[in-house]
Parts: sequence; C-alpha cells; structure tokens
Amino acid sequence: MHIVCDSHFEVIIVRILLVAMLSLVIVGAASFGQVVISEVGWAGTVASGYDEWIELYNDSDVPIDLSGWALFLGEKEIPLSGVIPAHGFYLMERTDDTTIPGIAAGLIYKGGMANSGIALRLVNPSEITVDTANVGAPDGWWAGDAALNASMERISPEIRDGPVAWRTATEAGTMDAEGNRVRGTPGAENGATAIFLPVSLALPGGQLSGTVELAWEVEGNVEGIEVRLFASTDAGRSWELFAEGLPPVGAFELDTTALANGAVLFALGAFDEGGPRGGDVAAGEIAN
Repeated sequence: MHIVCDSHFEVIIVRILLVAMLSLVIVGAASFGQVVISEVGWAGTVASGYDEWIELYNDSDVPIDLSGWALFLGEKEIPLSGVIPAHGFYLMERTDDTTIPGIAAGLIYKGGMANSGIALRLVNPSEITVDTANVGAPDGWWAGDAALNASMERISPEIRDGPVAWRTATEAGTMDAEGNRVRGTPGAENGATAIFLPVSLALPGGQLSGTVELAWEVEGNVEGIEVRLFASTDAGRSWELFAEGLPPVGAFELDTTALANGAVLFALGAFDEGGPRGGDVAAGEIAN
C-alpha cells in the first residue's frame, strides 16, 4: 500500500521532531553540566569540629538539577537534590543548618569526615563519577588544617583532583555558629581563586619512551614560586613526587623507564609557602 502525505502535514511533523530534538539537547545540557567538589570543610569550625560542610560548584552556563546525583563519603552515599544555578554554589551542612548560620544549606547530611582522611566521589544519574576530592592523598588530606579548623579549597574547577588541586583556606568574612570567622569560603568563591596562576604543561606527542622532555610555563607574578612535578600510573589513586624546586618556566628530562608501561598522569603545580596556586594535569602513555 502506498500512502501519499499532505505537504502541510509533513511540515508539521518536521517541526515537531525539531522541537523534540531541541528539547533533548536543552535537557541534556541542563542535567549534565560540569559540577565539581570545590571546597571541603573536613576540619569543622572553631565553634565545633563536628560542624563540617562540603561545597559543590557548577562551572557551566546552565542550571543543573541534582536529582539522581549522589556524593559518596568513602562508602557512605548521600543522595542529592535541588538545583545549582549556572556558575553557582551548593552548600551541604552536616546534621543541621547552623554550621554556617549566615548561608542557607542546599542539603543537610549525616556522616563525618575523619581527620585521617577520606575520599569523596561525585556521581551523576548515569552512575558516572564526574569528580573526586582527596583521592590519592598520601596521609590525611591534600589540604586543610585541623588545628586551625581550615577548609580544603580547590584552586580552580578545571584542575583534576590530586596534589596540585587543593590549598588550605585562610580566614574570610563568613561566621560560624558562635560568631567566629570561618577559615574558608562556604557558598562563595574560593579565596585561592583570587591568587590563581595559570600553568601549562606540555608532553611530547605520541607514546612516551626512553628520555622525554616535559615543558611548562607559569604565568603572572611568579615571585616566591617553585614548581613541583608529580606522576601517577594508577589513574590518580597514588602520586609520586618526581621533582621539586623547579623554575616557573622550564623543561624536565624524564627517564620514562622509571615508570611502568601504560597510562600515566603528570601533575605540575606552582607552589608558594601556602600550597599550590596553579597547576595542570596531562595524560600520556608509557611504552618502553
């Protein structure tokens, strides 16, 4: 049987399909933008070491619905809800909303973060891990200070979790439950962002074998800056410091036979006495 469709009807069908496709694109963009763990108040506050908090940041141009997302504290799963505005923050407070009384929490959760360290993992509705915090820290936390009740701040949402991504927060204007200044910036731009230095790390093209040259550059005011180079051959679960005391601009001759064959991550950071101020992570493959 041959069916002839009216041309007007065909136009209507095409329009409906286009609208449906556009809707899917918009929903996809709004649901799976870039969300990162931007700050971890694992050390609590002066008011109470139990007043812990976690901050997420939406680094995309669209709001993101967190329905179906989850944050894992070690093995403990915390279901998320609510919406993070474009380039906005989402504050999670432990137990109640009095940890940071001046800022309404997006979520109240239960579960502590030990001073001895724990890994955080952010998972989207497709059960894909989109970000982590504190994975690979050799002893405790990459940053933060229990004695000062200082948080661990991400220096940039674009830098992968690891040895060049986190810095110990300094005192800011936010108050805790007893009116003490919080060493951190819950629900606001991280203090480390204001002193961020762009860093670029370049690897040779293709597979890496024998001795190769890794080149880098740190931009901006580099007074007091030293560069450190790290490598990981297990997808960031552990890191080895390969070199330190390097200049802001330079190159390093790396003997790749010191690393196992296979995928490798290199992390290069610009450090001052307070921690990293910029960094870059590059992936390669060792083939000796």
